[in-house]
Amino acid sequence: MRWIPILGLGLVMLLAAAPGGVQPTTLDTDPNLAGWWKLDETAGGTAADSSGHQRDGTLGGEFTFDRNSAPGRTGKALRFDGKDAFIEVKDYKGIAGTRPRTVAAWVKTTSARGEVVSWGKPDFGQMFTLGHIRGRLGVNPHGGYLYMNAETHDDKWHHVAVVVQRAELPNLHDDVRLYLDGAPAEIHDIGLLDLWPVQTGQDLNVRIGRGFTGLLDDLRLYDRALSDEEISALFKLETGQPLKKAK
Repeated sequence: MRWIPILGLGLVMLLAAAPGGVQPTTLDTDPNLAGWWKLDETAGGTAADSSGHQRDGTLGGEFTFDRNSAPGRTGKALRFDGKDAFIEVKDYKGIAGTRPRTVAAWVKTTSARGEVVSWGKPDFGQMFTLGHIRGRLGVNPHGGYLYMNAETHDDKWHHVAVVVQRAELPNLHDDVRLYLDGAPAEIHDIGLLDLWPVQTGQDLNVRIGRGFTGLLDDLRLYDRALSDEEISALFKLETGQPLKKAK
């Protein structure tokens, strides 16, 4: 911070900006934030992307914010019916190949089925789906699976996240981590194909809430692996704090 005198007023102002007027980078302004759907709208059929990349989502048919907006964990949320209602982010194929990534969202449901978000190609190792597996939330790349031990369909808000670390050929066993409510999740099971490489394809657009019943809020995609501290900050709603430089 710096102090600047105001001429003619005999006052002093405290500027919160960093030296030179450059604002510090936060989880909300991170250049690696590839998609951010707050789902705060209360009308219409468009889920705005707040990442700055203009990757707006489209709600289909009678599935609109007018009908399905509800109080969220932060601001508003969107209610999904587990049937045909989902969001498609047209012309956005998600984070592809072996690239590192983080997916995070708030969920509230009484049902143990459906997807939070998915994209890719329906072939071995080439899908990327964060959703329910055997009644628990986890990640499924179409060949192998990794899901948490805790059940989250208790009609309470939970923050869930999945992180894929940077690796030449990342796999579920060595390079993928799940988080629940800001902390690493206890893992219930991994699949027989857990060493199959995660090599996400680019055939399908990003789809949000397909088959999901309940509320989704503040869905974020980063094309880097967030740290434990950053996942905790998402859970604590401290996303406006300056990011710490990697050591």
